[in-house]
Amino acid sequence: ELNMNIHEHTHHTASFASTSSGSTPTHTQLHLLPTSSYPILSDLCLIDTPGTNAILSLQHTSSTLRILHDADLIVFVTSADRPFSESEKELLRTSIKSYRKRVVLVINKMDILERQKGEDHGEKTKLKVIDYVTEHAGDLLGARPVVIPLSARDALSVKLLYNKDAKNDSQQQSSSLWKRSNFATLEDYLSSTLTATTKIKTKLLNPLGVAEGILLDCQQEIERRLEELEVDVMTLRLLTSQTEAWEKELQTEVMDEFRLDVRKSWEQKADVVDRVIDELSIIDQFKLLVGRKFFDLAWERSNRRGINLSSSTFETQGNNQNSLEKELLSFVISCAERISTRAKSQGDATIEYLGKRPAIIGSGGKVSHSRHGVNRMVGTISIPKFHRLEDELRQAMTAAVQRAARHLRNDSDNSDHVYKSLRQNALVSALLCGSAFGPVSAYLLEALDFVPSLVAGTSLVALGTLALPLGNRNASKSYKTELMSHATKLDETLDTLFKDAIRRVAMQLSDGISPYSRYVRTEGDLLNDLRGKME
Repeated sequence: ELNMNIHEHTHHTASFASTSSGSTPTHTQLHLLPTSSYPILSDLCLIDTPGTNAILSLQHTSSTLRILHDADLIVFVTSADRPFSESEKELLRTSIKSYRKRVVLVINKMDILERQKGEDHGEKTKLKVIDYVTEHAGDLLGARPVVIPLSARDALSVKLLYNKDAKNDSQQQSSSLWKRSNFATLEDYLSSTLTATTKIKTKLLNPLGVAEGILLDCQQEIERRLEELEVDVMTLRLLTSQTEAWEKELQTEVMDEFRLDVRKSWEQKADVVDRVIDELSIIDQFKLLVGRKFFDLAWERSNRRGINLSSSTFETQGNNQNSLEKELLSFVISCAERISTRAKSQGDATIEYLGKRPAIIGSGGKVSHSRHGVNRMVGTISIPKFHRLEDELRQAMTAAVQRAARHLRNDSDNSDHVYKSLRQNALVSALLCGSAFGPVSAYLLEALDFVPSLVAGTSLVALGTLALPLGNRNASKSYKTELMSHATKLDETLDTLFKDAIRRVAMQLSDGISPYSRYVRTEGDLLNDLRGKME
């Protein structure tokens, strides 16, 4: 009826229909209305577009969209009996809003609501419809629109009755049916809105509004993508913190434990002299002057008790091989294996976790994005294999142990060295104690008085008695100092090797996910740069 109302004033013979939703018949083409007979259209071009909710034609909406960007004002017509269909909402939300055009919303067919039973001419229902359209249009357009409820049928009836005769114009305006149609509100709005000044202003503002809409849409898109990318940024931060925690855990549970075991082995080896001395009684120590049978037994028992060696170690103990070196090498093999195993587990865990994030690991390790980053990542995610890590670490640690062992005496030489030291201490003690017979002999020969001879003899015995433990203590201390100096150097070397191994593992883990991390960084830089330019 709205189109027919305009048609009546333009004397156009083509058929028109409502652009509102529903099953009402609708024309299928854009309709340019002539302006010569309608004063309000004297310098305007009114284009009647097809309805967007028509069933028979899928081209209506696309036809409407083609002319939106050229419009100065959009008169959006919806129906009071079915306000704001889904297609109409979608058109407002996705198309009209983006063009930033001035929009007036016309609610047609208000006369239908007057036939509601039990109401005062449907006033309550009218208010509900107007409120519904106003609220939803404001949400869809981002601003409260102008809403004009009317009845084109009533207005058309009045216009047909008075046939737009100038002398009947006053009668038309005073007609109750005309007032009820509220069509004059729409005419007044168009007349006041589309003045020459406002039209010029609109022509200037329309491109700016379109540009502003595009910029705002771009800004929202950038913010949305940055928000999505933040998940990947947090993923990288989490992976970094997890790698750091893994390094600390590896240091504590593997490397520190290994170094402690190595240190204990050195200390146990250094304590062998003390254990030998504990095994030998005072008499056994003096028996060292006539043979080393008791010493060899004590040496073997001390080594068995002090160091947890394997049976194969003892089978070769008599030859030139160092038992401490063998034990350290067994620790090296175990440590290298544990570090390699943990490195592989960390690599697998990293890739598994990354595969659950928005960057999805596809077949062959490739990463694809279901969002805007799809196919923009260069390279593939790879799981570090650490094939050579265990071998290289074991070789480096073995070489360090062997270098330290070169400066050590073998077990046989150690035994000889300790035996000679203890035998020498026993000899000094025996000589001092034996020297006490000199003053006693001098007293018996009456060469010395009793008291001086007693004092001299007692002093020599005391010195001889003290010489043995003091000499043994010095021998043990000298042995420990020499051995532990090599232990300190080896510990420093192993610490360097461990730090290098951790650095290499962390580097390989980082290299494995570098395509993903590089994508996140470059995408973040790009979006932040675009946001800065937008602002």
